[in-house]
Order: sequence, then C-alpha cells, then structure tokens
Amino acid sequence: MNLSCVGLGKLGLCSAACFAGKGHHVIGVDSSAEHMEALVSGRCPVDETGLPALLDGCRARMEFTPDYGYAVQHSDITLVTVPTPSDANGRFSNAYVEAVLDRIAGGLKAKKTFHVVALVSTVMPTTCEHVFVPILEKLTGKVCGRDFGFVYNPEFVALGSVIHDFLHPDMLLIGASDERSAQLCRELYSSVVENDPYYAVMNLTNAEITKLSLNCYVTMKISFANELALICERIPGADVDVVTTAVGADTRVGRRYLKGGLGFGGPCFPRDNLAFQRCAEDAGADANLSPRVVKVNGEVVNRLFTMVSEHALPGSTVALLGLSYKPGTHIIEESQSVMLAAQLLKAGYVVRMHDPKALGSVREALQGRGVYCEDPYDAVSGAGVVVMLTNWPQYNDLDVARLEEKSGAAPLLIDCWRIYRNATLKKFTYRAFGMVTAPTGGIAHDSRTDILYQDRRGRTPVLERTSVQHPALA
Repeated sequence: MNLSCVGLGKLGLCSAACFAGKGHHVIGVDSSAEHMEALVSGRCPVDETGLPALLDGCRARMEFTPDYGYAVQHSDITLVTVPTPSDANGRFSNAYVEAVLDRIAGGLKAKKTFHVVALVSTVMPTTCEHVFVPILEKLTGKVCGRDFGFVYNPEFVALGSVIHDFLHPDMLLIGASDERSAQLCRELYSSVVENDPYYAVMNLTNAEITKLSLNCYVTMKISFANELALICERIPGADVDVVTTAVGADTRVGRRYLKGGLGFGGPCFPRDNLAFQRCAEDAGADANLSPRVVKVNGEVVNRLFTMVSEHALPGSTVALLGLSYKPGTHIIEESQSVMLAAQLLKAGYVVRMHDPKALGSVREALQGRGVYCEDPYDAVSGAGVVVMLTNWPQYNDLDVARLEEKSGAAPLLIDCWRIYRNATLKKFTYRAFGMVTAPTGGIAHDSRTDILYQDRRGRTPVLERTSVQHPALA
C-alpha cells in the first residue's frame, strides 16, 4: 500500500518506519526543516529504541517531501501525527491538525480516487466529526464517506518501546466515518502487526472517548497502587509488592501498571486526565474519579521531599538517580524526579543528579542549577540522602557497597521501586515506598510467610521465604 505520513516526530517517524519495514511505500512530510534535512541525508532525528536500525533497513521504501499535495496524490491513505498541545483549560488544541488539513486539502480535492485521512493525534471527543470532517468537506467540495474517508486511529505506545508496542498492540482502535475507510485501515494494520490484536472498530466519537478513557483508567491503577503503597508503609508486616502481585493476579484487575512507586508523568497521561475532566464538564457530567487520581499523583513529590527533609537539613547533599519520567527515554515532561529536584534546590539542598539519557534536558529545565554527573557513583559522592527514582535497568546492577562507600556519613537510601529490598546494606538507612523498614535499615517482613516476588529485572514471579522479622512480630 502507498502511505503518506504527516508529522515525523517521536511516534510519527516510528510508525512510518514500521510501515516501510513491512513492505509499504511511505512518503514522509514534516514542517520541521531540520527533521527533513536529517532524514533526507540518512540521519535519524528522533531518539527511540531500535529506530536508527529500522530506518537504515527500509529507506529504499521511504521518500521525504515538503509537498503535501504530492504526498496525498501518491498515496492511498494519509496518517496525521502532529502535536495537539493542551490549552490553558486542559482541552487539546486543534491548531496543528487544522494546519495539516488545510495543506492536504488541495491534493485531496484534485484526487480522482477515494482517499482516507487517518488522524493519530489525541483530540477531544466529537472533534473529528464536528470540526475536522466539515473543514475537509468545505475545502475540497467533497463528501466524507463518499469521496473520501476519515479515520481516528490513535496509538497506545510508550516512549522507549514505541516500535515494539506498535508492532505488538493489545488493541487497534479504529474510529471511522464509513465502513470502507474502516476496512482499509484494518487491512493496513493487519499487514504490519506481529501478533493477533483485538480490533475495536466504531464511530469517530466513540473512538475519541475510548482513547481518553483508557489512558485515564491506566492512571487510576497507578494512583491506586501508589495510595496502597502509602498505606503499606504504615502497617508493620505490610508489603505493597506482595499485595499488588496478588491483586493483579485476578483477571478482573491485571498486573500491568499496578506497582507502587513514582507517579505517572510524560507527555500523555497527565494531560489526558485533564482533558477527560473537561470532556465531562462539556457534557454536563461530573468526573469524580479523575481529579482524585491527579491529586494522589501530585502528592508523591511532596511525600519524597518530606522523607528527605526528615533526615537531612537544607545545605546537605542529596543524590537523585533517574530523572526521565520513565526508563528508556530522555523525555522529562511532567517528570516527578525533576519536580523533586526543583523543590530541593529551592529549599537550599545541594542536588547531585544522574540519568542515562536525560541530563541535558534536565540541565536546560533547571537552568543549570544542581550538579550533573555522568557516573551514578559520582552522583552519590558525599550525599546524605540517595533517592532511587526512575527505575532504569542499569540501576539494578549497581554495586551497593560502592554506593555506600561514596556516600556521606549516615546516609539515607530512599528506594521508590524497592530495587535494593534484598540487598545487604551496612551503611545506608533504608526507606522504601510501600513497605515498613526496620530501624537498622533491614527490610521488615514476617519470616513465617511465603511471598511471591518478581525478580529485579521484572521476570516471572518466584516464590521466596522472607527471613527478617519485624520487631513487633518477634
């Protein structure tokens, strides 16, 4: 199939490369001259796992042009993946999408055959049917569903694993103006995916609501796990990992995203919650759960700051390991790690930071304040508090004894993801989200209980017997 992909950012370029990698001919268009120059010259302008190699292998089936009309004329379907930033009220802006529609309208008007416009960007419910379709009909003089089709086809992928997620979706969401467009879109994705996903085919409005509500439901699971972690920290013998492993084993719940730790961040989850609330407001309904989910999420940074301030006074050195909003990416948008760094700096702490990918972005965001370290052991040098934040896999393999040696006197280790729950600690006082810790820093468990644990690399849970007893149970 011949495709045109408008918007070659983090998601757009990955999806374009995936289509080309599976044998489709792809015409790429982007408003960024820098992006286009890089792509034409054979370079990859986007930092995403596996993307450079994928592009290198499929460039023969890709071409890049600034001509939107040419792209439409020489393709069967145009996929639009451009930003829809939140406005001051939390609703998504249509400005970039409308600009693209204006640019492709000429090519669509001149085209003699049926063409499908597929929007991937997240928008407010009813926008496709009541805003975008009328724009195209007015600019082209054509009728949607008869002369051209419109599809809303948002992706459910995570930065750092976009290519894998794109090729192995749980569900493909297809909101369509007509059956012909829906079938074409379904055939396209069927030719690319490497698993057998559920195809959710529906009208445009239902698809818009589905996209928002699914992301909001995921954040509800995250906030529930974090609120549960807060409770478990206050009950002797409680362990959030044990509880969420059991709760997640129930098929009505599921294990994914049910793990106490840092809250959600990034470019999608926070703003989708706000947009969901505005959607309810516009419909004259109350979204009661979503504001609470956001509130719980916002409390995590203050909770961490309190842990630090209880142990060390301003002026002390605090080491933060992990700054991106999640592992596998340099993105720091809505990163709780960066929010904590800003709060600590404002309070007068010396903040030393490390992240495998995000140091440059953080330095810019914090205007150079703080100390930026290329080596995690250097980051903890002299620190009175060490906070394990983003759960990068590299941190699983750090030498804890070396961390202790490099840190300051009587240091506190705050472990948001319980990476070092079973480590032998001689110097660190240990505090972990979601579990009580003994005064010596030992992990408090009831040794009489068999508990399921996931190993530190997230593989299949294994059965272990705890060996350290909480004083109250001795």
